[in-house]
Amino acid sequence: MRRLSGCALWGLLVLVTAAPIRAKVGDPLASFTSGPVIHQLRLNPAGQMALGGSPPGRTLHRFISDDGVITVDVVVGQGAVDQLILYLPGEERRGFQVNMFLQHAVGSVFGAQKGMLAFRAAVLNRRETALAWGGYTMRFTPMEGGQLRVLVSR
Repeated sequence: MRRLSGCALWGLLVLVTAAPIRAKVGDPLASFTSGPVIHQLRLNPAGQMALGGSPPGRTLHRFISDDGVITVDVVVGQGAVDQLILYLPGEERRGFQVNMFLQHAVGSVFGAQKGMLAFRAAVLNRRETALAWGGYTMRFTPMEGGQLRVLVSR
């Protein structure tokens, strides 16, 4: 029993002292494209386009997974990421991918875990769910065709 509690304390210490995950919303686009979420979700650049409306000068950068199931849109304005948008099948088994995305979008494992509660509620109830955490808003919106949109913004 003593050994088990020692291992649990060691694991907790490793988690607490680990370097924080750098937030992507609010950072330059290069921090997203060079970050680990690109590799974890196996995303490839699929193009970019200028966005109209207010504020002016925003661009959308699209990334699509190798298997074509996941799409990530990165909205950039004034050189920084304004919004990260993830589109994927609205299934609870996609939680691992959503969790990775949220960790990088809000820069926190704890924030991602809080967001996962809203994700599960959106999937199970098939209704939009939102959560504010640490200056970010995470919005989970079920769409037609069984898709789910995950939007993270400031």
